[in-house]
Amino acid sequence: MSDYYRKVYERWYKRFSYIYDPFIKTFCFFFNGGFGGERRWRELIVDWIDPQPREKILDICSGTGTLTIMIAKRLRGRGKVIGLELSPAQLRIARKKEKHEGLYFLEADAQNMPFSDCCFDKEVICGALHEMPQEERLNVLSEAYRAVKPGGRIVIVEHNNPDKKWKALVFDFIERFNPEYSTYKNMLDSGVKNEIRRAGFKIIKKDIISWDFFQIILAEK
Repeated sequence: MSDYYRKVYERWYKRFSYIYDPFIKTFCFFFNGGFGGERRWRELIVDWIDPQPREKILDICSGTGTLTIMIAKRLRGRGKVIGLELSPAQLRIARKKEKHEGLYFLEADAQNMPFSDCCFDKEVICGALHEMPQEERLNVLSEAYRAVKPGGRIVIVEHNNPDKKWKALVFDFIERFNPEYSTYKNMLDSGVKNEIRRAGFKIIKKDIISWDFFQIILAEK
């Protein structure tokens, strides 16, 4: 990650981390069925990950750790889950949340992960790739491919480019208020599925969620 981009990312999340969780709850209220929308959204993602006993699972760009903790809850101490995050501010919040056996948080750059080859059974990247310039996205996906075992799987949740033009216009309008708008547009233009394949993964299935705002993709090494 370039020094410039890393500084921009860390500076942004130093401020945004304090409202990140309420922001996600508000978003899911409007785009995922009202009260309890965030919980249902994250439970769906955990279902796609399908944590199993003795598995080692990596949550790449884990943010404030809510999804990481839900994976650990599903494992019930019978596996290991690591939340990898670049932002110290996000990690401070994650580490203040629930503690579970087999749950760890680590500060590191997802482009240069401190793990040996083929050491994870499963991985997840939720809502993070659109924040990165294309070179960084491809590097992160390549690192994810390196770190997962042969036959291991990754779940990726990202923004979607809906087929209906009016929805695309609404989403574009909303995202124009996002400081990550340029990288978001670049990801949609490039196609996240294309970039997943470029990293070496084989896509198993895909679905559209959250009023077509997001797509969820399951891929395999």
